[in-house]
Amino acid sequence: MQILLLVCSLLVSLITIWVGSQLSSGWREGANAIGLGLLVSAVFGMAQSVVTDPISKEILRQSITEEVRGALTHLHTSYIPTHEFPPSDQPGIGFNALMTEDLHASSTYWYRGIHTKFCAARFSMLRSSNLQAHLILPDPTVPHSLDARSEYRVAQASESSLTLQEIRESTLRSIWAGLVGLFLVRNKCGSIEVLLVSTPSLDRFEIFQNSAWVTLFSDMDQGTRFPRAMRFPHESLIYRMQEAECLAIRRSPTTRRFEISRTTTEEEFVSLFSALTGQDLTPELLTELRTNYEGTANRFRSSIRPQPAPWPR
Repeated sequence: MQILLLVCSLLVSLITIWVGSQLSSGWREGANAIGLGLLVSAVFGMAQSVVTDPISKEILRQSITEEVRGALTHLHTSYIPTHEFPPSDQPGIGFNALMTEDLHASSTYWYRGIHTKFCAARFSMLRSSNLQAHLILPDPTVPHSLDARSEYRVAQASESSLTLQEIRESTLRSIWAGLVGLFLVRNKCGSIEVLLVSTPSLDRFEIFQNSAWVTLFSDMDQGTRFPRAMRFPHESLIYRMQEAECLAIRRSPTTRRFEISRTTTEEEFVSLFSALTGQDLTPELLTELRTNYEGTANRFRSSIRPQPAPWPR
């Protein structure tokens, strides 16, 4: 558009000079002055345009590039995981190694899931004992609080022969064994807070100081024991949303709150277990659940090896 205006000015100046040459001397001088002025302005403008146009285009290109780069960076940190682990029928070695690293680097830990056997196994490997753990679990005393996870397990090929009730009983015993595991590793944490809710999340969320992990049990089509999992950075929107939701659950008047401290005795834990689950913890049941947890913990600890983290997405 600028070049077109300059060309028009050039043509007008030349026409003005030509018309002036046909007039008398008085009119000719005025027309020549106007024409020459337009001619000089047009030539100068065209020269300036030739010199400055590439610079202007480069400045505009850099500006657009910076805006796009900033938008992509914001998108990446807000929504895109740093690591993604595909569904599998076997425990993910890279998954466990990287999550254990995040736990060692954290002084706070939030968990939203079904049972805590693996949480307790991780706690047993802590190098320090100042972790503040908050565990949001389904309330075993509320009917149907385990139905969603039980239905996920029914959809797995390896457990398709089991009934919903059998899977529910198995899940319930995993919750009990996880609570016993927390009691056994209580000296590894500064505090362990158990929060019981009537409508637990089907997906599992774990929040560390520098990352948040999401395990998608809600994806029923995977048909595997261990579903897809993703790790998000501290700056991500997922991290902020889950942290806010966990805090809201903790403050809710409908949430039942209990604490397992370093000073909790076995007798106190037996009483606490009954309050948590509605099930009396007999010596025989305690031995069974302890064996259940320790078997899981031993297999878990033996599976942790120094492994390079998987390539980021």
